[in-house]
Amino acid sequence: MTQRTENLLGALAVLVTDEMDALDIHPALAGATTRAMLNAIGQYPEPSIELLREAVALSHPAAVRAVAGLVEAGLVEKRAGADKRSVALALTSTGKREVKRLQHARDAMLTRIVTHLDGNERKTLEDLLIKMLWHETRDPAHAMQLCRFCDDAPCLKAGCPIECRDSGLPMPTRSAQ
Repeated sequence: MTQRTENLLGALAVLVTDEMDALDIHPALAGATTRAMLNAIGQYPEPSIELLREAVALSHPAAVRAVAGLVEAGLVEKRAGADKRSVALALTSTGKREVKRLQHARDAMLTRIVTHLDGNERKTLEDLLIKMLWHETRDPAHAMQLCRFCDDAPCLKAGCPIECRDSGLPMPTRSAQ
């Protein structure tokens, strides 16, 4: 039987997911998967379709179709890859603006939610999130999937629990904020 804590966590997850889905104002970004792909292209220098496929848990053909849609929309461009069989992907200037818009909207929404907490509650929440995410990260592909919407810079600087688990490092402690 589901307990109240699990229900509350589930409801918060639905709230965040629904608000993220509402950010899809660009037709090529209909759905979380293409949004995640666009964000990953911005995070990883000239990623391959294979890397993106792993980051969003798609089959290769589905990833190729999704990338084609992003290219057609003018958000992504294909470049020569590491070998003749692969392509490297890069954001266009329009794609960079879209990633910034999505990251800003995500940040504003999450900040709005977290501002209901006082300083001590925020620290407690951070500690709990670190613990849960560190323990739930299964493997490198899962780590990429969990971080597919993240703004990596602040988390990596403080010690991302997902990255630490993926790298075999101990669970990080709360950042010194």
